[in-house]
Amino acid sequence: MATAPETLPGSESVACRETDRWRNWGRPWGSHAMSSGSKARMTSDRHGPKVGRSARSTGEAGQCPPREGAEQDSLLDEGYTAAPEADKTVSTKLAGLVARARKEAQLTNVVQYVDEELLRLAFRSLRKQAAPGVDGQSYEDYATNLDQKLKDLHAQLKSGRYQAPVIRRVYVPKANGKRRPISISTIEDRVVQKAVAWVLSAVFDQDFLDCSHGFRPSHSPHTALHRLREGMRQHRVQYVVEADLADYFGSVNWEWLRKFVKHRVNDGGLLRLLNKWLKAGVMENGVVTYTNDGVPQGGPASPVLSNIYLHYVLDLWFERRFRKTCQGYAGLTRFADDFVAVFENREDAERFRQEMDERLTAFGLGVVPEKTALLHFDGSLLQGGTGRPVEKPGTFTFLGFTHSLTKTRRGTITIARTPCVKARERFVRKATTWAKANRHQPVREQQAHLTKMLNGHYQYFGLYFCWQALNGVWWRVRKAWRRALRRRSQKAKRRCDWATLEKQAWFQLPKPRLTQAWV
Repeated sequence: MATAPETLPGSESVACRETDRWRNWGRPWGSHAMSSGSKARMTSDRHGPKVGRSARSTGEAGQCPPREGAEQDSLLDEGYTAAPEADKTVSTKLAGLVARARKEAQLTNVVQYVDEELLRLAFRSLRKQAAPGVDGQSYEDYATNLDQKLKDLHAQLKSGRYQAPVIRRVYVPKANGKRRPISISTIEDRVVQKAVAWVLSAVFDQDFLDCSHGFRPSHSPHTALHRLREGMRQHRVQYVVEADLADYFGSVNWEWLRKFVKHRVNDGGLLRLLNKWLKAGVMENGVVTYTNDGVPQGGPASPVLSNIYLHYVLDLWFERRFRKTCQGYAGLTRFADDFVAVFENREDAERFRQEMDERLTAFGLGVVPEKTALLHFDGSLLQGGTGRPVEKPGTFTFLGFTHSLTKTRRGTITIARTPCVKARERFVRKATTWAKANRHQPVREQQAHLTKMLNGHYQYFGLYFCWQALNGVWWRVRKAWRRALRRRSQKAKRRCDWATLEKQAWFQLPKPRLTQAWV
């Protein structure tokens, strides 16, 4: 597997892999034995036997597989599109490319893998209800005479005649009152982006470090949460740096992105196709504008491109340069553009906070000052003495969970993760809106839909210490449903009292349960 040369940022040779000790649940804070050595770093097993590593898939970690049809009401619903992960058919087709990526430092002629068959698989993987692009063509419209269209599309790609269309931009509201820009391309362009994203993911996934979890095969928000918690438990982590990148997708530098992709994939056809996507105009209210930076947020290729950019800008720099200079343990966990760094020593945390700003600025990125902070996350603040502690440990939010320290009944200090207020309020709002809009539907259909919503919510947030928060969500959804049912008619208003509804089988909704015990 290729290693980054000195011409690119972050080019030395230590990666991060954690020891799999997730079953040692509830030990006293900082009681885990540390390996010998002055800096207690976790070395990579990337070039050695794969034993003792942290779980990265549901099978390895004992995770229950997601229920079919369960709606994952995660924070990813706000701004990310579906992950560019390939199914088994695509994985088999790209197995040769993966083998090449593991042996060759720089690959050429990878665009040949974007053939007619891969384009057909990419089309089938698209959402049928996806919004049309500037041409107004829907999924069903493009499916008409599909074989001929894919044949012509492959011929255009092979000859270099393919032109990226203008992107339609829409805005979705955010929880803080602002709006997030989402770029919507045409169905045909999404097919090409999806196929190219699979190819890039097959190549670069061999290089991505274990601290990166966003939009990768066998990785998920739960693997990121598991890795973060285990790193904090196994070492006496006392300081946390949480950061929020400001307008990340709109700030990616094109020149650096081209260098990063070319460093691994020196394919003229693929690089020209990437340039066409970057230079494609954006249509907003009928006006087309052009930019010099940023990648469209919302396209199938944007997640893997954002991973490639932060792999060189942040991951390699932290693991192979900054971490070597730390006096104590230091760990980074990243999911897409959301990341958290934890430290044993305050000096290392303060230095990271400063050098991180310098590093990001050099590549055109920046953080939101009001959402970036250094927190004192020390469990010893809760130990000893009577009454309330003078200083409380800080709390931070990562991937929809509020992380805090709490004392168990046995007196040990452990990390508690609960659904953040923003995630809970967003879900309750969504359920309430649906109940109001569909209150005249048959009650059995309403029950089935709300059950599906709650099961998806539990599937993501069903961790230890989350029962109380999830029970509050369950109770509020029942209240909202009852309120909607009472507005159906005057008769329903009289009959929909709690005593009557509690006896009805159709009013029963699933209660909270532990679904992700391994996390």
